[in-house]
Amino acid sequence: MKIEKQGFIFDSEKAETKKKVCMFTSLFKHSSGRIFSSFRLGSRKDSADGIGVIAEFVDESEWEIIFSDFETQFEGKKGDIKVVELFERQDGGISAVLSWFDCSERTELYDASSDTILPAKLILVDSYDMGKSWLNYRFVDIGNLPGPALTGPILRTPNGYFVFFETYGPEKPGGTSCHVARAILSIDGINFGKIITVARHPENAIYYWDQRSTFDFETGKIITMFWTYDRKNEQDIDIHISYTDLKSLTWTVPVSTGIKGQIAAPVPVNGGRLLCFYVHRHYPGSMRLILSEDGGKTWNFEKELVIYQTSERMLAGTSKKSSYSQYWEDMNMWCFGHPSAVFLDDKHVLLSYYAGNDVSALSARYAIVSL
Repeated sequence: MKIEKQGFIFDSEKAETKKKVCMFTSLFKHSSGRIFSSFRLGSRKDSADGIGVIAEFVDESEWEIIFSDFETQFEGKKGDIKVVELFERQDGGISAVLSWFDCSERTELYDASSDTILPAKLILVDSYDMGKSWLNYRFVDIGNLPGPALTGPILRTPNGYFVFFETYGPEKPGGTSCHVARAILSIDGINFGKIITVARHPENAIYYWDQRSTFDFETGKIITMFWTYDRKNEQDIDIHISYTDLKSLTWTVPVSTGIKGQIAAPVPVNGGRLLCFYVHRHYPGSMRLILSEDGGKTWNFEKELVIYQTSERMLAGTSKKSSYSQYWEDMNMWCFGHPSAVFLDDKHVLLSYYAGNDVSALSARYAIVSL
């Protein structure tokens, strides 16, 4: 593997705006071959002014911002858009699901005193001009599930469209908070109804955070990878992986990949191979691409490729054990993350992530890698 080209989707250092913090980077490839990036842009990581931005890859090296004006107020409440995930409708148009958080009472995502996150909604919206304008805002009905947040790309499969999200909070009034990785299925990309459990520890002792999923056309399976956290011992453990049976809409119990990291984006390669673009949070902090020759069972650590490496020697939350509440605070100090990937062609993969030298200016970046 070799880095052929890299640069900025949005260069915060050069941006003439007060909003210079990019997060939650994602990629989407339309059937026409057009490629789009979406990300959250705000004044801080944990601010109430986040907007969803869409950029298009226009000439194999340049990105053009085509939209940055999603609505942020719903039901009379001002909120923050943290994630925008795009997908192609059956008519060839583009829709998006937004991860919106209610910031009317506070801005911090996590409240340690209640062990909950901000109230949130998943919002479906449509474009009829390839992302240049958006309309038809409506909530995705997920019932009374607490603290929903989008987690990675929306997949179109023979079964329909899978929107992946996680929930966090008490499932019953007065209960303790728990984490569940979930998906909601739509046959037509318009009506979303069937909610599926992707991963949940039976004792709620392990959290399968920030799932990232891909559809493997060779096997007909969805492959999902998880940033995995040991709640009891208050520390990250290896990235885990799981596979779905589309007939029963069930996932296998997640197992360790042996990769020490956090968010991990899987990308199937022909011949049963699997790429993983992941966050290597411990020293040296970096974004890395690693290959499996057997669909994710084993990984070639000797030939993994470093896409980006931070200059920081000590990363918050990684130098020593920290409490669960402190770990949430540490997340606001991290200066790189949120991997995403799509294929440009059979020999080149496009990657996106956010990174910067300082938490006050985090850019959306990309890299093209030849295989």
